[in-house]
Amino acid sequence: MENGTSIKTVSGQPAPKRGYMRWKAKPPRTNGYLDFLAHYDAELMGINGAIAVIRHTTGTELPLDQKGKLLMVKLLLDEFRTVDGINQAIENYRASCP
Repeated sequence: MENGTSIKTVSGQPAPKRGYMRWKAKPPRTNGYLDFLAHYDAELMGINGAIAVIRHTTGTELPLDQKGKLLMVKLLLDEFRTVDGINQAIENYRASCP
């Protein structure tokens, strides 16, 4: 090639294509929890700094394993940020499912 121009080749492998998740899609883990809470007609309520899972109609607390309840509440709070946000998501899920 004239005038000092040359073709440069890329050494190594090309960068892998990365997938993306739709912003409006919810992770499957929280969908299962929303389904569980909607099935039992439950909601979350803050009592003395702790969060309890209670039935909406009767007000009684669901007998859940402490470790499982903490994991569920943590994942739901990570996604919806507040207890009111979680309760609103449960209502929306209940309304969207027949």
